Amino acid sequence: MRRLDQRYAPALRWLMLFILVTVPASWAYHLGVVRTPLRHDVTIDVAADVVVWTAAAISLWLIQKGHVRRATTLFVGAMLIALTTMYVSIGLTRQLLDQTYPVLTIVLGGLVLGRRALWTIYGLLTLMFCAGGIVDVINLTQAAYARPWIGAANLPSLMMSYFAITFVVDRCVSALRDEMHAREQAQEGLLHAQKMETVGRLASGVAHDFNNVLAVISGYAEQMRTTPAPGPMKDAVQGIALAARRGAAVSRKLLTFSRREAIRPEVVDIVAAWEEAAPMLRQLFVDTHVVSFDQGLPHPAHVLIDRAQFELSLLNIAANARDAMPGGGRFEATLRQWQDGGVDGVAVELRDTGSGMSEAVRQRIFEPYFTTKPIGAGTGLGLAVVRDAFMASGGWVQVDSVPGEGSSFRLWLPMVDSMHDGSRKQAPETRPERAPRVLVVEDDEELRALLMDAFDDAGCVAIGKATGEEATVLLDDPGYTFDVVVSDCHAPGNPDGQLAWLETTQLPVVLISAHGAAEAERLQRFGVDIHCLPKPFVPTVLVDTVRRLVRRPQVIMT
Repeated sequence: MRRLDQRYAPALRWLMLFILVTVPASWAYHLGVVRTPLRHDVTIDVAADVVVWTAAAISLWLIQKGHVRRATTLFVGAMLIALTTMYVSIGLTRQLLDQTYPVLTIVLGGLVLGRRALWTIYGLLTLMFCAGGIVDVINLTQAAYARPWIGAANLPSLMMSYFAITFVVDRCVSALRDEMHAREQAQEGLLHAQKMETVGRLASGVAHDFNNVLAVISGYAEQMRTTPAPGPMKDAVQGIALAARRGAAVSRKLLTFSRREAIRPEVVDIVAAWEEAAPMLRQLFVDTHVVSFDQGLPHPAHVLIDRAQFELSLLNIAANARDAMPGGGRFEATLRQWQDGGVDGVAVELRDTGSGMSEAVRQRIFEPYFTTKPIGAGTGLGLAVVRDAFMASGGWVQVDSVPGEGSSFRLWLPMVDSMHDGSRKQAPETRPERAPRVLVVEDDEELRALLMDAFDDAGCVAIGKATGEEATVLLDDPGYTFDVVVSDCHAPGNPDGQLAWLETTQLPVVLISAHGAAEAERLQRFGVDIHCLPKPFVPTVLVDTVRRLVRRPQVIMT
């Protein structure tokens, strides 16, 4: 409202200046040039104008200080006092020639002070008109006029005229305020969208660099786990690996926030994913929380889901449960088989004994950017990620909550046969077993060295380059032959992540980027055999991916 009132400040400032100049000039003309005699009625008019002039001066000062509403209230109040004085002292008929002050009070009241003030001003003006009419009747009666009531003859028409003026001002101002409010909201929405876009770009860049660091940590932790070491050392390394996984979840949340990470469902062993996610979930809670996990499925059980999004969904719900139990409580996580409409599926149930949610909050929890947490404590994107991930995989999310008794989330996914694919068949001939030749393109020197060591340890022949230009030189050199290209989307020489140098390659390409889905789809349109491995990852996973591509049998599409 204050911002809306400030829009009237320039016009009100000019109005006050106009009154400060014209009122003294008008009386100087009448008294100095026309030589109007100072009768009783003229003296009252001068006194009333002095009151209004003084109020205009004070109001101008208030407007300069930013107090627009206070200035308007003062000025309108001064005009009403001046009008009351004139109508009671002089009567109604003598004031009909100049209606400036009555109209100004209605217009200013409607524009700045609001609807209630507008109709209050109309009521006060009506009382003033009646008082002026009574004064005229009394004066005519004292003068022994034959028809003294004629002094109030203009009263009905005057009241109806001002009613029409007030009604029109009311409707016009109401429409104007609605339009201005809608425009304010649109501007705020545009500013918010621009801010979100800027923050999203920043989040994407931060996540890229953060993923490189996490990939290095995960790689060294994996190396330590495979070497002989004392028990406490292995436990510490496992803790480092878990911390890296948690950092990866935070990074994926940043990328989801920036809307640059597409959901890519794949066949996943939900039991294995559940068992790997359980230690991360435990790390979220403190000693005052009782955490239990129950796995009631045979191993393995396959579903179609983006595994990274599945882990992030569990983390988001568990983090909300922790925040809902600041003084301690119980968190239960259950994985079991659940049939929905005759379709076999898997249900993940997550329950807490926290503060719960009202029905109004429960209805809105999946809206992007909706949050009940204080500013800086949440983005409002966590549960939106959960809903999008499971709906993209043909599942659903159900939420039950009672204020003061906790919340329960049930996440359901249909089970699939991971070995069934009727769209293709394998040819009997496969590529001969040999050491894969890999071209690694990664600008992060430490991560590139770690990946090169992993390929060397696995018996692969790997060459690393930092830019797309350097990689193109090797690909064009007949002295070098490669089986697979491993590349990051953000290596120097790739403007805006566009891997133009790969558009004509006949080799399989593995994109090691957390947000390479869009570029992968673009390269697929050029016929490139593209695969995505989001950062961060354990180097052995990349090695296995490369080996699988090299050993892949020839595929005949039917």
